[in-house]
Amino acid sequence: MEWKIDRIRDRCASCAKVYAHDERVISAITLDAEERAVRRDVCVACKPADAVTIVWWETRFQQHAPKKKKVDFDRLLRVFEAWQKSPPRDSESLLYLITLLLVRKRYLKLVDLVSEEGKEFLRLRKPGPTEQWYLAPAPLLTPADLPPLRLRLEELIDGSIEEEEMPASVDAEAAAGS
Repeated sequence: MEWKIDRIRDRCASCAKVYAHDERVISAITLDAEERAVRRDVCVACKPADAVTIVWWETRFQQHAPKKKKVDFDRLLRVFEAWQKSPPRDSESLLYLITLLLVRKRYLKLVDLVSEEGKEFLRLRKPGPTEQWYLAPAPLLTPADLPPLRLRLEELIDGSIEEEEMPASVDAEAAAGS
């Protein structure tokens, strides 16, 4: 006899109460009218009847973490290149964060740190057949700066900046090269 047992449900099979995270749940295997094995998950108050239960166990309901957002690094690279041409106001820290992400994922290569006019910049090279060089600001960030930056980055990743608002990647490359 082969059994196919479903995953835990998010509510009690008897009283329909929605489980809280880490709440104790009793899972039981019973037979339905057609003699197939069926899983029933019930809250502790609705404990299953022993007469119809083949096997039971106690577990804890776990909320599934929301799925991580998928980052389009090609899009971030286009934003980076567009901002090299004409950076938005007060975006120095966000550009730095985008730069670090692109370096980490090897879209850009960090060459060195340079100082110009009392400010520090990352000198970057874009790997590929043509040499493309960039300077990106390297501001000193504090832990207090990170939460609002993270929100702005999430908005950027979610598409609050439309593709039409950014110059084409070729235009940005030409601007960065000049």
